[in-house]
Amino acid sequence: MTQNIKKWSWWVGKDDERYTTECETREEAVLIAREEYEGAWIIEARKPDSIPISKYFDVGRFIEDTEERAYENHADEEGGDAVFDVTADQIADLQDVVRAAMDQWQSKHGLVFQGFKFAASRNQEWVEGPEDDT
Repeated sequence: MTQNIKKWSWWVGKDDERYTTECETREEAVLIAREEYEGAWIIEARKPDSIPISKYFDVGRFIEDTEERAYENHADEEGGDAVFDVTADQIADLQDVVRAAMDQWQSKHGLVFQGFKFAASRNQEWVEGPEDDT
């Protein structure tokens, strides 16, 4: 699953790090910045269409957690080998297989995960409020 990027849109925010109001056009963003915010930052930006959940699966952490949970019930208490003794190649293969299954699951259920942060931005500017015009 690839991370697709949405179209560019305009955003308005009280400061130059946090934008909360999405607009279709620059003109709409300017109007909102002037009238609703009485002066604000605007920026043209785009967000990712969907963040693949598989990107955040870490097989190393999974193996460690699994080993820890199974150790009490299945390990040699006098210091035997790990319960899940696997090679680096097997670990890499498991990572690929699980991530592919996660991508398929996300796609099958039409799950769209979208964060708050922009994937890209351009054309940032400050728009004066109406009282600043005088």
